[in-house]
Amino acid sequence: MNLHSPDVQIQGSDQALAFLKEGNARFVAGQGMPRDTNITDRALTAEAQKPFAAIVTCADSRCAPELYFDQKIGDIFVLRNAGNIADDSVIGSLEFGVAVLGVQVVIVVGHTQCGAVHNAHADATGLPEKLQGVLDTIKPGIAGNNCKEDAVNDNVKVQMDILANNETISAVPVMGANYDVATGKVTFL
Repeated sequence: MNLHSPDVQIQGSDQALAFLKEGNARFVAGQGMPRDTNITDRALTAEAQKPFAAIVTCADSRCAPELYFDQKIGDIFVLRNAGNIADDSVIGSLEFGVAVLGVQVVIVVGHTQCGAVHNAHADATGLPEKLQGVLDTIKPGIAGNNCKEDAVNDNVKVQMDILANNETISAVPVMGANYDVATGKVTFL
């Protein structure tokens, strides 16, 4: 199914979430949509974009939401940085996604084996200034957690709270999830 067809309209966050869950099930099963449609997809989105969901996720090279949610060009509005943190750039971009592009749901997706969260959990120090700043941003939200993988979910929840408290972004549901880099499965929190 091509979401860019004029006859396909995503109506609300429940349908948007269902499309993402169905896409992840296809990805996990190795039965993704055909990827030989790029020329057609580019033509359909050349003049405008109308993504149905916004995804905030990590910059980790193993974590490509367009792939693990099995979506095509123009379907999802993706924001990536180390540790999937809701910094000013992400917040401003999501305000654009919600207010201008009309995304139906915002999902913060953490992932297993997250280097940013694991290093923040281990109280890593002496790193380059900006990277240390990212870890210092993550640390308070995961403090007291004994398990570094549970810390990933704690970080997702902190970022969700930040986004859900934004007047513009909170016009749509803000949800959280965890992507397993080994299995490809996305588990919603």
